[in-house]
Amino acid sequence: MRIRFRREAAEDIVGARAWYDEQRGELGDAFAASLEDVIRLISEFPEACPEIAIGHRRAHLHRFPYALYYRIDRDVIDVLACLHSSRAREVWRSR
Repeated sequence: MRIRFRREAAEDIVGARAWYDEQRGELGDAFAASLEDVIRLISEFPEACPEIAIGHRRAHLHRFPYALYYRIDRDVIDVLACLHSSRAREVWRSR
């Protein structure tokens, strides 16, 4: 299944990766690897992650307090956000 990132989601990812790079370079790489694992999972099994609102799902990254928020639109997974768990409550709904 094809994955499409909304601009806001891409910005979330770039910002998180940059923050982890500043802390320790290998953390940025680990964050990117964890993100790739989640992307692979949802592309192969789009309905594997729980539905948190009608039509919207959340996939948690391993080892990092982030999650991808997405919806399935026919043959496309539309990634709405990649947010830290402390910010995520309502932010993803506005996207």
